Amino acid sequence: MKPLLNFITFDKQDFKVVRRTIFILPLFIIGGIVLVNILKPSPKTKLLQPLPQDPAVKVYFNQNPASSYEDPYRHFTRKGDNLEQQIIDAINQANSTVDLAVMEFRLPKVAEALAVAHKRGVKVRVIIDNNYNKILDKYTQAELTRMNRHDKQAYEQLKQYPADALAMLRSNGIEIKDDTSGGATQGSGLMHHKFVVIDGKTTIVSSGNLTTSDMHGDFGNFESRGNPNNMVVVPDNSQFSKTFTHEFNYMWQGLFKSHKPKRYPVTIPVGQGTITINFSPASKKDDITITSNGIIASYLQQAKKSVHIAVFVYSDQKISDTLGSVHDQGVEDIKVLIDPDFFKQTYSKAYDAMGVCPRIGKKRSLITVKPWKHPITSVGFPTGLMGDRGVHSKMAILDEMLVITGSHNWSNSGNYSNDETLVFIQNPTVAAHYEREFSQLYQTAQLGLKTLSSAHKCESLNFNNADKNSQQVKFNTFHSEE
Repeated sequence: MKPLLNFITFDKQDFKVVRRTIFILPLFIIGGIVLVNILKPSPKTKLLQPLPQDPAVKVYFNQNPASSYEDPYRHFTRKGDNLEQQIIDAINQANSTVDLAVMEFRLPKVAEALAVAHKRGVKVRVIIDNNYNKILDKYTQAELTRMNRHDKQAYEQLKQYPADALAMLRSNGIEIKDDTSGGATQGSGLMHHKFVVIDGKTTIVSSGNLTTSDMHGDFGNFESRGNPNNMVVVPDNSQFSKTFTHEFNYMWQGLFKSHKPKRYPVTIPVGQGTITINFSPASKKDDITITSNGIIASYLQQAKKSVHIAVFVYSDQKISDTLGSVHDQGVEDIKVLIDPDFFKQTYSKAYDAMGVCPRIGKKRSLITVKPWKHPITSVGFPTGLMGDRGVHSKMAILDEMLVITGSHNWSNSGNYSNDETLVFIQNPTVAAHYEREFSQLYQTAQLGLKTLSSAHKCESLNFNNADKNSQQVKFNTFHSEE
């Protein structure tokens, strides 16, 4: 009874303390539960059955619902293919050469693999874009102050890597070149390739940069799974690799952008089908039909049943006009997904497909708008996980048979300014993988006219042709990659 009497006889001040404790304690418990749920990985879900691969051309996706791996930087098991490990495994098997061209290189585990290969006598060459050829210690306060939102986020992520990948390469004597090295003919665009060639035999082509945000996910955010990207691996095919080695050698010699000799599409038998390779940029003097965007349009023109597109940027008028024509000819199954940052921009061809016009605002831009005769509503943007882009791949699937992918965005910059890779894979086994990836993205998408709240009915079609230079300046102030 004594404890009960003590409880009954304690003073009012003690009662206030107890009452406050009883009230606050559940809040701490709830807050702790919420914090744990935020910091821990999402619970495991059942994986889908993996699809068969063509041994001659294998494809991977960092958000593949049929596989899982341990995130090498955040150390938990997650769904998806480890794109970084595909590159590391290939480097580890190198006997003579590794040529790597990528816009941004930040992954220390890839740098470690290159350093080990270099020490055992493998010739390692690395090309990156000049905007990203800087180690962490060399950023100045003035540069940090001038950074846009995207670059500041990338810089904050860079500080969280366990090591500086570029510094690792340099300390191990590996030569790095960019599109300004040694008086290189830089041109006006980006070194936007993302490919690796091993021993002149194995080639890897990706849509993603060598960063955690493109491969795995953001540091400190366990819900992030990386910007949706894909990878093509063509093993033991010297004919295929030779085309990429030629492209690499031009850049290694200091020839970038339009200063390279004219290259034409190359079609190579691979596995169950063929792969056609084309490199950008083209000259604006070229016939549009022989440029990368023109070749995309020519393949679209041949579609009979379905066209499923998921691209980072979609602003090319030739492609839009062709796709509208394909729809007019009876192809009903047309679906288009664009990254949300670019979906609503005035140059987005989402407006054309849905038959509306963008509101230009006070700063009137010179744009081309050609609304389709028969608009569709199966156009929109996928919603990525927390911190991730909706889509960073540059891909399309035609008639469940042809896959279009690579580093090439469907834009003027991709066509006329940047060093880009574009591949067309005729292969039903490969196409099935990309259809699954597209379906996964489409399930998350916001679609139709409700997504373009600022759009309006086109009052007139008397729009001027785009001033590509002013459009490019405007775009590059928004984001560094088109």
